[in-house]
Amino acid sequence: MLLLCAARASAQQGWSKLQTLKHDGGPAVLNAVAYDGEQVWIVGAGGLISRSDDYGRNFQEVNVGVKESLNDIFLLKDRIWIVGDSGHILISKDRGRTFNLNVFASRGRRKSKPTDLYSIQFIDRDRGFIVGDEGLILSSLDGGSTWSEQRSGTTAQLFQMSFQGRRGWVVGTGGAILHTDDGGRNWYPQQSGVKGDLNRVLMISETTGFIDGDNGIILRTDNGGATWQRVPIRLKEQLFGMSFIDRNTGWIVGYKGAVVRTYDAGRTWIEQESGTGNDLFAVAFNNHRGFAIGRDGVVFRYFERR
Repeated sequence: MLLLCAARASAQQGWSKLQTLKHDGGPAVLNAVAYDGEQVWIVGAGGLISRSDDYGRNFQEVNVGVKESLNDIFLLKDRIWIVGDSGHILISKDRGRTFNLNVFASRGRRKSKPTDLYSIQFIDRDRGFIVGDEGLILSSLDGGSTWSEQRSGTTAQLFQMSFQGRRGWVVGTGGAILHTDDGGRNWYPQQSGVKGDLNRVLMISETTGFIDGDNGIILRTDNGGATWQRVPIRLKEQLFGMSFIDRNTGWIVGYKGAVVRTYDAGRTWIEQESGTGNDLFAVAFNNHRGFAIGRDGVVFRYFERR
């Protein structure tokens, strides 16, 4: 697929570079993107929050007075949750018109030290989870107003999680995979079979899911993580963002503009031409339209005629 200019992206299929987002006078460091078919939200270093209401043609910064790096964002109807370094948690109940800030200071062995938070997910408007540095797992039952620590049993950096009802999976450094069957009350390790860092996990059902990581790692399970099998691909780059639109169709992005796509529920992956050599850190799809963000503030959009 050829790189398309932004003006033609709506008429032809493929990945097209939209623009380069700037922050504090230079190219922004972008960490995460969320897209629900209506709005595109991007967060990054220096407290960057940027939003588009017109399918990525224009982005507007949202200033909430935070300077720490923001690492992940989760959308659910009118609710938005964002997490970042030094325990920062931002919550909006009005689709981003206003945000409230909480700073979580971990206790116990961390001696009330603010901990970097890497990923957030809510199962519904009330029940949510956060993972972060030093094996931190947090849970909330009130929409994120308060958070309590859960015992993870690890000191690994935990980068991302995925929940299906009360069943959850978390991945992190050194090939770490944790799993819960009871809404996070108890966590136990699963064997990944790899030693490299695992960056993203996505379960598309209670039994089928995927993990990506460093050195071109893609893992797949059909039994809820009882066993994980490595899926061979040619690429050896670090892989980060992952997004599926149904049980069969998904994308993964990574370093040096790497994009791979599956049509068969992750059994095989096909390389796509992204049109960039920039490292890509995150991707979000909705109904065959998606966005990928990367190093030096680059924003890409994908269009597929259906």
